[in-house]
Amino acid sequence: MNLMTRIIRHWIGPAGVFSLIILIGLTAASAWAQTQASTGQIVGVVLDPQGAAVPNAKITIVETTTGFRREVFTNEIGQYRAVLLPAGRYSVTVEASGFQTETRTGIEVNVGRAVDVNFTLKVGTLAEIVEVTASLGVDTTRSESGALVNALAIRNLPINGRRFHDFIQLTPTVQVEPQRNQLSFAGQRGINSNISIDGADYNEPFFGGIRGGERSNNAFTIPQESIAEFQVVTTNYAAEFGRSTGGLVNAITKTGTNELHGSAFYLLRHKELTVEDAFGQLSLATQHQFGGSIGGPIKRDTLFFFGAIEDQQFSTPRQVFFPRLLGIARTPQNQEAYDFYKSLEVPFTQTNDAITFLVRTDAQFGANHRLAVRYNFSDNNAENANATGEQLSPFTNRALSNNGTEKDRTSTVVGQLSSVLTPRLLNELRAQYSWEKRPRTANTLAPNVNTFIGSFGTRNFLPTTLTDWRVQVAEAMTWNVGAHSVKFGFEWNHVFVNQLFGFNQTGTFNLAGTNADAHLRILSLTPGDPNDHRFDDPSVTYVRQIGNLFLEMRSNEIAFFGQDSWRMRRNFTLYYGLRYEGQFNPEPEVNNTALYNLVRNFRFPLGQVDPARIPDNTDQMMPRIGIAWDPFGQARTVVRANFGIYYARTPLLLMAAPMNNFRLPPGDLSIQLPLRVPAGNPNTTVYRQLLAIGIDLDKFTLDKLPIISAQDVQRIAAALGIPAPDPFTGANLITWADNYRNPRAVQWGGGIEHELFRGFTTGLDFRYVNTVNLQRTRDYNLPLPIIRANDLSRRPFFGLRSRVQSRPIPTLGAIWVRESSARSLYRGFTMSANLRRSRVQFNAFYTLSWNYSDDDNERSATGQEDTVNVYDLRPEFHFARLDVRHLFTFNTVVSLPLGFEASSIIRMQSARPLNPLTGGDTNEDFANNDRPMAAPGVLMKRNSFRDRAVRVVDLRILKGFNLWNETSKLQLSVEFFNLFNFDNITFGGSSRIYGLGIDPATGNPAPVDSRFRQLRLPGGSLNQDNIPGTPFQAQVGVRLIF
Repeated sequence: MNLMTRIIRHWIGPAGVFSLIILIGLTAASAWAQTQASTGQIVGVVLDPQGAAVPNAKITIVETTTGFRREVFTNEIGQYRAVLLPAGRYSVTVEASGFQTETRTGIEVNVGRAVDVNFTLKVGTLAEIVEVTASLGVDTTRSESGALVNALAIRNLPINGRRFHDFIQLTPTVQVEPQRNQLSFAGQRGINSNISIDGADYNEPFFGGIRGGERSNNAFTIPQESIAEFQVVTTNYAAEFGRSTGGLVNAITKTGTNELHGSAFYLLRHKELTVEDAFGQLSLATQHQFGGSIGGPIKRDTLFFFGAIEDQQFSTPRQVFFPRLLGIARTPQNQEAYDFYKSLEVPFTQTNDAITFLVRTDAQFGANHRLAVRYNFSDNNAENANATGEQLSPFTNRALSNNGTEKDRTSTVVGQLSSVLTPRLLNELRAQYSWEKRPRTANTLAPNVNTFIGSFGTRNFLPTTLTDWRVQVAEAMTWNVGAHSVKFGFEWNHVFVNQLFGFNQTGTFNLAGTNADAHLRILSLTPGDPNDHRFDDPSVTYVRQIGNLFLEMRSNEIAFFGQDSWRMRRNFTLYYGLRYEGQFNPEPEVNNTALYNLVRNFRFPLGQVDPARIPDNTDQMMPRIGIAWDPFGQARTVVRANFGIYYARTPLLLMAAPMNNFRLPPGDLSIQLPLRVPAGNPNTTVYRQLLAIGIDLDKFTLDKLPIISAQDVQRIAAALGIPAPDPFTGANLITWADNYRNPRAVQWGGGIEHELFRGFTTGLDFRYVNTVNLQRTRDYNLPLPIIRANDLSRRPFFGLRSRVQSRPIPTLGAIWVRESSARSLYRGFTMSANLRRSRVQFNAFYTLSWNYSDDDNERSATGQEDTVNVYDLRPEFHFARLDVRHLFTFNTVVSLPLGFEASSIIRMQSARPLNPLTGGDTNEDFANNDRPMAAPGVLMKRNSFRDRAVRVVDLRILKGFNLWNETSKLQLSVEFFNLFNFDNITFGGSSRIYGLGIDPATGNPAPVDSRFRQLRLPGGSLNQDNIPGTPFQAQVGVRLIF
């Protein structure tokens, strides 16, 4: 079914016609000052000396560095506005018959902001020029709260890594979520935010998050030198914006001007300028960063160019270390594995080299048309840096064989045409093509072994290659009439993905539990004991890929919006809008008829699923409304209130396995051993089932375990005498819920902002975000849990490992279903203080918030993460992983005498929740996520303990020297990251193991595991199974500005 047919069928029905009528009616109505993706605006009122309106006054607006010019006229009540203004410094001149001409200069326009410039004219014919000193001021026409990171902050604040999106953490409610290290706004999942540059989508369409995916956490994908400024709106943004339930970032790039300007810089972080972390490990060897920019006129007032380039060369020492071997005695029963693990404890070097550049041209065709075209490119190569989004630590319990090289290359071209069709009708047309390729290679091809001690062999998702590209077209029109202005438009996104990916390509041995000595014994062969065999234990599973790894899919997204922001009075603005979005998903290939029918026709305890369907999301209507009230009419105070509904898109990664698991051949599909065998068959372990096809694991040393072919694994069912075996016996499948919906958030909030004195504002905001339809994965092929008669803790028990119960479809493994059954609730207060003066600026935000959820996964590629009992989700709703009660951020830039400048960033957050674990697969559902019992029959709440607080203070000192003219300078700088060397240790690994909670033998509280939240070992040394923060680092630099 083609896209147009699907749109007509799903959207243009009775409800669709009604929705279209609403949209058309709305867009034919009216609006006022609007949030804009890559521009700002100037609004105001022109009055005579008696306070009466001056209609039809001519307003001339000129950007002083480019000559950009716009003329507008006041309406019958003296109001005027100029929209689609590129960020910059402007002069505003008003002319009216019988009055003196008046000019204001130094007006600073920022992205997404409206600047009030009001005039009270004098009678006469003289001309007057008034210089306006730039200040933060209060935007009295905007109904949503937001934060601005301006050029001064981007240029001068100490940012460790030169990734522009790190500045977003300086704004309220923003955190870096710990699973994928993406940005979270107002407690929402990081994958559900939206970042745009120059009005074009800058999100990774497959993985979610920012373009570059997880690699963007460690390397830049666009030069920081090219970013002019950006606006962050946490919640309740206008209908013009979408595809997000939590947070919007609008960044704009620099342009050339009528003067030739440029820069060059070099930054050095050396190992001699870095201290060891809390565990005594050097966290950095050497990092060089260098680059520059240049921009200027090709033809004055008409055609401009700008370019920027940055390069990073990074290497750092790392160490393979297995802290869980500490305290374990070497015995004949464990010595083989013990010695092997110790032999893997070697140092290695991790690299992270990157280059990125950007070029941009801007052309002004008369006073009515402006065209901007941008191209940017990035390339990243990081050896021994494999990760799935987690923070890379100086120590790792993954052997060098379990590592590999991460590569990423992006290429993007964006065009934007802004046109003034008539004085009252303006148009924006934007288009982009963006491409990314991400190959990930393995250091070694060998079976993967995962134990509580650590991992060796090929990591289970390597090697892999992903290529994706996006085409985006957006059109928006603004119509100004009377006290209103209407903005309406549409957007289309087309995404293509090609991937070679599969888990367990070399086979993976997984050992459940947290008894390190037991794991050593399972891996080892005891000398002289013929009954001791390798991997001959019920805690061991073996998973092997049987697919061809191939995936190719496309998706389409469309959006329509109309919005009206009506300035009902000079001091009161009413905003309302409506947005529609549709996500049209690819259709799975299901030509494995036998497997498809087996799953499709089976009624599981949780319901039925149809693997042939990934439903489109076509009913996403989003009304939005807000007010902005200046109670005193002096443009120094604004009271805001807003409400809206918001939808996020679903990343295509979640659809990858459902797209190819039921086709022939499958793409990414694994079989899990041991298979369930008929009663009386003694071959119940991985060792014995492999032995049944002639593979004796005892004959292989740990460093030379065999890569068992998919064909051999598929022979095991017949060798074990399983009735009617087929090649997919034991397969773990992933499919899609029939009623899946994209995440939806209901948001409302309000606040007040007041300018106490020129340039200094304070504010208080409240935000409420109730999000439903969040993605969760549940295993439908689990039996109903039982309560064992001898278990006085009354823990629900699935009994799959011990074969007490069997799966509903016993010939298959897990059947993981992508659902939209999770939810979250965020409530928070933010107090702000902002100062902007000629020699000093600062921004301070304190947020007090409460955040709850019943699942926190960031688009997990495999099975369930948080849910302990798939049949009872009630204990899951508790504190969210991102529930930070107190969050404080502060940044400042201060110009000092003698050419010195100081800038600083302070960020403090209280402890995040900590999820207690039993340390094994206690309920035997093959998921190692079990929590303790709080009382007999009562599961302990998720995230019921707290981790440790985090504090960071960064400082930058700069000394400037004037060169050949006033605008040319040489700057020397020194930066200090984590100035006070806070250890910022957080609990990890064994420190999260609480124990059973309730003793199953007695029904009484069981002792808490001594490792739980253990900061120091009994001897007083730090527990190195935890995660250290980045220690003090210093960086020196030189910059030339001309």
